Amino acid sequence: MKKIKLKKHIIFFFISLIIISIFTIIDYFIHSLSPDYAVPSYYFRNKFIFGAIIGFIVLIFAQKISISKKSLIFSVVVSLLLQARYFLEGYPKKFVLEFLFIHFLILLPVSWVIFKLISIKTN
Repeated sequence: MKKIKLKKHIIFFFISLIIISIFTIIDYFIHSLSPDYAVPSYYFRNKFIFGAIIGFIVLIFAQKISISKKSLIFSVVVSLLLQARYFLEGYPKKFVLEFLFIHFLILLPVSWVIFKLISIKTN
């Protein structure tokens, strides 16, 4: 039983890494569009690390729900917690709110596609 649970958790972690990797790459290009969106390079490293951890925790709790709901919950929680962190770090409120919306719009379709692909493979 514990071996199966460990394997499942490892899979959840890699799913989270895949989603957050794609998200971080897209976000990097969006931040490159304007000097107003410029951030230090550690921003992306931190986004990758904390996003993957947050996403992993979400997947543990959201494993038995539909793909659409799972994508929605994953996107909302990761976006909100990352932006709360950036707000606490001192990023301007306007910037934080803009990217809360942008991050959600990136994560929702990316997570949905990955969850859908995984569900097709496991069926």
